[in-house]
Amino acid sequence: MKFEMWIGWLPVVALLTVCACGSQLGEEKKQEDSKEELLESEKLPEGLSPEQAAKVVATVGDRTITVGDVTEQINRLSPYIRRRWATPEKRKEFLQKLIRVELLSQEAERQGLADDPEVQRTVKQVMIRLMVKNDLEKELLPTSIEEKILREEYEKEHDKYHRPAQIRASHIVVKDEAAAAKLIAEFKAKKEDRKLFREKAKKVSIDEETSGRGGDLGYFSRPAERRDDEPEVDKELAEAAWTLEKVGDLLDKPLRTNAGWNVIKLTNKKPEMNRSFDSVKRLIENRLLRKARREGMDKFVEDLRSKSKIQVFEENLAKMEVDGFDPTGVHHHGSTAQSAGVAQATAAASEKSGGDSKKTE
Repeated sequence: MKFEMWIGWLPVVALLTVCACGSQLGEEKKQEDSKEELLESEKLPEGLSPEQAAKVVATVGDRTITVGDVTEQINRLSPYIRRRWATPEKRKEFLQKLIRVELLSQEAERQGLADDPEVQRTVKQVMIRLMVKNDLEKELLPTSIEEKILREEYEKEHDKYHRPAQIRASHIVVKDEAAAAKLIAEFKAKKEDRKLFREKAKKVSIDEETSGRGGDLGYFSRPAERRDDEPEVDKELAEAAWTLEKVGDLLDKPLRTNAGWNVIKLTNKKPEMNRSFDSVKRLIENRLLRKARREGMDKFVEDLRSKSKIQVFEENLAKMEVDGFDPTGVHHHGSTAQSAGVAQATAAASEKSGGDSKKTE
């Protein structure tokens, strides 16, 4: 079977696979990751001899489908999905799907769609992905990070993985003790009204910094454990808030600070966090790998750019109209949808190829 056909019609293969699997795919996806390593051993053998791979299992018009074609297509599936096609009967069923794809692709070619711009964009995207997978990943893009570097990154971000216990509280500040006591009594009488505290804070609190957000003080640790990235909370207020035990509790009496008389409510809690290196090692490595691969891909593209003759005609670009938008405020609904499609397709190709920023210029 022609390789070009398979590249051009991968969207059709995907569509038919989704239709065939139906609602089972959602459930299968949930189990896929946990079973992937176990089921990898069930993969069909790729070490076919040239003679075995070339054996024809079906012909569709002037094209053939070989043992190698069927093996390759099944092995492209995830291990868990692949298991569904392991038996000879199921492989016959899978072959019928390939025949269906071939019939549809031949009909589409007869209709001249092989030269359709959308098809050509898809071909380019798939070629980029194959290039990244087959060449760049082996020679240019890193696949692992040294543990020494991972540990250094872990230590550098120590505060990200270690944090003292924190609470979140809200307060209302008024000028006199009697008004604060009246508010406390009202809140206790209307415990079920969860919006009341916020509404009152916005209306009566004289603390301009917090009244607009319903009195919210944010998350903060005990004063002795406070970190620089935490909000500044009056020490007496913080200590009083830490005496509250349950979320939703109110301080029984108004608290006097330099700002006035405070009504304090506990709104949330966060336990202490101490994540070991081993527990976050994979997260750190994945993040550093993404960064390294993106930088590697950017360098690769820049090298290509330096070897190519590229001309940009900005005056023509400035005249381009984007559907539904105009700098003058006039809305257009012209034939610029195709331009938007080009941009979307290019962005998708860049995302899937490890951050490739290549574009048509």
